[in-house]
Amino acid sequence: MRFPPERLGFTTVFDGKVDTDGYLTLDLKGLDIEGVTRFVVPWEDIEAAKTRAADGASKAKRLRDILSE
Repeated sequence: MRFPPERLGFTTVFDGKVDTDGYLTLDLKGLDIEGVTRFVVPWEDIEAAKTRAADGASKAKRLRDILSE
């Protein structure tokens, strides 16, 4: 099964644990995955998810900085 890239995510915190290498997240909501035995995720999609997560974190930090002025 090719996993949809828009359902891939990346986080550095999972279950209360922080890992600087991070965790790949797969959004399974609404997917019909009966009989699936393997997920194949291209590394470039993992890197793209990691970049989106970093962009979101930096935007949130900028917004907090602006609002705290």
